[in-house]
Amino acid sequence: MTFITSGLFWFIIGILFCVTLIGLKIWMEDRGVRMIWWKWGFAVIWIVFAGFTIAFTGVSIGENEMTAAWMGALVFGLAVILSGIIIWRVLHIGEAK
Repeated sequence: MTFITSGLFWFIIGILFCVTLIGLKIWMEDRGVRMIWWKWGFAVIWIVFAGFTIAFTGVSIGENEMTAAWMGALVFGLAVILSGIIIWRVLHIGEAK
């Protein structure tokens, strides 16, 4: 458990977060989608929400709270999937054809 509270863990999480955003930017440019500030805001909020879902499930499993882990994975997971579909459609507004 001490690794999760260490600075190295959060450094790695920060690197992964930045790589995800850079990858999203490059991928959207390749697809011809114009990303303006509010689209970036939606994307960042969704990435943080997905990370929260994974963290909640992992911490619940780590604390041996299997019911909370399954319920959290189900509720938050469905919310992440549905919001991901909606945000995906919003990000493609103004896409070059």
